[in-house]
Amino acid sequence: MKIGLIDADLMDNGTRHPNLALMKIAGYYREKGNEVTLIYNDYEEVKEYDKVFISKVFSFTKIPEWVIELEYVERGGTGFFPDGGPNLSNEIEHHMPYYDLYKEYIDEQLEAGKNRSRFSDYLDYSIGFTTRGCFRKCSFCVNKKYNRVFRHSKVEEFLNKERPYIYLWDDNILAFENWEEVLDDIESTGKQFQFRQGIDIRLMTDKKAKRFNAAKYRGDFIFAFDHIEDKELIIEKVQLWKRYSTKICKMYVISGYESQDAEDIEIVFERIKILMKYGALPYIMRYEDYKKSTYKGMYIQLARWCNQPNFFKKKSFREYCIANQEYHTNKETNCAAYQVMLDFEKKHPEISEKYFNLKFEEENIYKFQYGFGRRYANKPVCDACVKKNITWDSIVNKKVDENEILKLYFNKKIDLQCCNYRNSICNDVDRYSKYIIELLLKTEIKDLVNIIEESNDLEEISKSTKFNFKDHSEAVDKVIKILNEEKGRIYSIEEIATVLEKSSDEKTLKDIEENLKFAALLDLVQMTGIKSKAKIRLSNLGKIYYECSEEKKEKIIMRLLFRIPDIQQAFINENSCLNEKYVNISNTVGYRGSNLENMLILINKNI
Repeated sequence: MKIGLIDADLMDNGTRHPNLALMKIAGYYREKGNEVTLIYNDYEEVKEYDKVFISKVFSFTKIPEWVIELEYVERGGTGFFPDGGPNLSNEIEHHMPYYDLYKEYIDEQLEAGKNRSRFSDYLDYSIGFTTRGCFRKCSFCVNKKYNRVFRHSKVEEFLNKERPYIYLWDDNILAFENWEEVLDDIESTGKQFQFRQGIDIRLMTDKKAKRFNAAKYRGDFIFAFDHIEDKELIIEKVQLWKRYSTKICKMYVISGYESQDAEDIEIVFERIKILMKYGALPYIMRYEDYKKSTYKGMYIQLARWCNQPNFFKKKSFREYCIANQEYHTNKETNCAAYQVMLDFEKKHPEISEKYFNLKFEEENIYKFQYGFGRRYANKPVCDACVKKNITWDSIVNKKVDENEILKLYFNKKIDLQCCNYRNSICNDVDRYSKYIIELLLKTEIKDLVNIIEESNDLEEISKSTKFNFKDHSEAVDKVIKILNEEKGRIYSIEEIATVLEKSSDEKTLKDIEENLKFAALLDLVQMTGIKSKAKIRLSNLGKIYYECSEEKKEKIIMRLLFRIPDIQQAFINENSCLNEKYVNISNTVGYRGSNLENMLILINKNI
């Protein structure tokens, strides 16, 4: 039998996603010995086939009526049926997709000069569902067929081992009870992956955030902020996510759905403002009804501004519109963006004043994160610390046992740098830092060892805790002095090299970077980024440390060494009983193992 397959969205509008259902149908019928072809040039071609399957995702995709009326044409997809229509048979649904279905079409496009990256989804990814279903039943969403989330298939069912990546169409992975089982299955392939439907951040937990951030995820994590009524929950969950993530996440923001008036525009701006503050990029999704709005142009320009991160991260909405006008070829007229801005501002000056000048780089409280040598990427949600009674105010007011404080500090569950965030409820950071210094000085090293040994939640040894310092003196003395001269100033590694009167060759900068990592592990500096992108400043503890006498500094360093996971594990595993030979820690050493040995010997000499 001669079978034709039509991706109606591709025929009408063009689409960057291959149609998974059609690829499964192709795989099944090819295996049965049928001739299967993708029809992509002209609907007249359907007359040449014995059977035709046509699928569309979007309701607005246009198809000639006569094609649908043909007896041998079978249709499917959310574009025809709001709930997706009849399911594929079990044999087809769980058949390996025929990934070469679009090969002829793509080859033509590439020969015509199109860029291969445009067709990455067709060429580079294995595609499928590991789970199906969602309990949310959002009115604007087509995924209403199921009331629960259930396991749909193993990854091997749709895995093409020759393709480097995987993407998944799961409706709501975090609502699946056994989500870890799914991640185990995906990660067993060793391939990078991503979820394309967006992840329901309202269901985020510490466990989920930690696991997903540790995974080999490809590209940006994408969540959604659909309803302003979810404002408080979104704020809480984004902060929870950011504790584990150094990346800027994206959030789908639906617009023009509940209404298409100025109030809806204001609500969109309010969600944008919230996402700016909490270090997330909005991605404006325009519901089809926006085209009926008096403010159609505003919806278009909001989407163009937000959906291009290079613009959004650097320019306010007003600056974006002005920049468009500056590039406008006809200076006697206004470009569309600038005119839309002027018209809306004239009608709604109060909304314009409130939102038009907001800038991501100014609103974002996460623009300077914890950095190297710390267990978390960013501060915890303040309410969580309040509930656990481990705010810095409760600590210095003696409401927490001192041994518990040291345990929390050395397993990095608490961090003085969290006080620098604009939304932190703890802001007397000098007082907190002095308290930790005093507590360190009065604690014997042997007691500190016992406290660490009793801890059941120490930080794991990982790449983010590894370093290879060259000069102990530079790390805890010279660099600290440089950073203290202009408190609060952010330095690059190259600038520190200049002040140290060193060359800027690659090896020298690498040595300085390793020394800075050592200082960061000791909580004396804050260092985000690596190499030329690194930003360095004195930590809150480093400021107080610098004011101490040389004798006290030596005692403090001896105790801060226990913030290094390698040191912690060495003592717990009783590997610290080294020979009595003393090796000066400030000598240049050739490899990482010597650093650990030197530090252990130095600590043993001082116990």
